[in-house]
Amino acid sequence: MPPRVKLFLAVIFLKSKVINVNRSFVLKSIVICLFLLYTLMVIDFTLINDSFGRSLSNIFLADKAVIKEHLAQKINLIPFATVKLFINAYKESVLETRSVIENILGNLFVFMPFAFFVPNIFKGINSLLKFLLVISIAVIVIECLQIVFLTGSADIDDFILNVSGAAIAYGVLSIRKIKGLINKFMLGETNESKG
Repeated sequence: MPPRVKLFLAVIFLKSKVINVNRSFVLKSIVICLFLLYTLMVIDFTLINDSFGRSLSNIFLADKAVIKEHLAQKINLIPFATVKLFINAYKESVLETRSVIENILGNLFVFMPFAFFVPNIFKGINSLLKFLLVISIAVIVIECLQIVFLTGSADIDDFILNVSGAAIAYGVLSIRKIKGLINKFMLGETNESKG
């Protein structure tokens, strides 16, 4: 976590002790800040990160031929085609294990934190169906922006892995004991105290 974020969170926590602010307000503020920070990190990683050759200026620097080639090569609508491609490339020693793991597990894990953030910040998103709808829209928007700005690919495998990972995390966090711990941490309440 960047030092400025740590300092900001420490200031919020200390102010809450000095001026006696409600604990749940402070925790919710911290969760919102972490949510915004993580969202910015996902946007940076998927659209802007230079280490992957991504830049929002790509669209302005490309000519029509480059755009046409990008669109032809960077859209995959066949489920598990990219996953199979990575696994076969690994089997044929074309790709390192690290690259395969980063792509497959990275896509599976990247939206998992939202299973904590979204239901705790947006109380109306209180079911798996609503959560999956929100995550699906977010993933589709990112996949489309990667094509529009020529910063990556629009891949159904990314969508499947991103949404599956978020659904798994949502399921784990919905287990009664875990949900009770989260409620106790966030609000100082338990499932039993809700009635």
